[in-house]
Amino acid sequence: MYRYRFNLRYWLYCKLTSPDNMFVEHKYIYDAFVSYTSDEYEWVIRQLRSKLKLVEDTVRLCIHDRDFIPGKQIHENILDKLKESRKVLLIISPGFLESRYGPLEIEYAGMKCLEEGRVDVIICVLMEDIPVRQMPRALRNLWHKITFLKWSAKPEEQAIFWRNLKIAVSQPVP
Repeated sequence: MYRYRFNLRYWLYCKLTSPDNMFVEHKYIYDAFVSYTSDEYEWVIRQLRSKLKLVEDTVRLCIHDRDFIPGKQIHENILDKLKESRKVLLIISPGFLESRYGPLEIEYAGMKCLEEGRVDVIICVLMEDIPVRQMPRALRNLWHKITFLKWSAKPEEQAIFWRNLKIAVSQPVP
């Protein structure tokens, strides 16, 4: 039971909140749900948000500090905002992998992929080089199926990073 606690929580949430598929045929409010820890907060707010606002049509990001509903349980906020988002942008760092909610958000994002029948839902930004064996099982299972972008401190590589991220986030859902 403990090993599958997130799957059980997700299953119960789906059964209690809506009788039909939770993510299918839904009008999305956000282009991407951004999953990050407090270690990456400055980067998310100062760089990610400002760079993606420069896109022709502003990319609508769901950022938990701004968009979560106060007083609601965190896992319910996560599920509701995932439901309202076309894609999931995981900002992967050692702190994210060790955090309490990082692995949970990875699990829920994987379930969103299964629910929608598409793997192009998840986009991972690797903030540092992290060996695959240190990734949670849910992420390792999707490793060869999802988009990974590597953040670099070098300005010449950042231009390519931002271009690729804008393309990945703003691609329409098939």
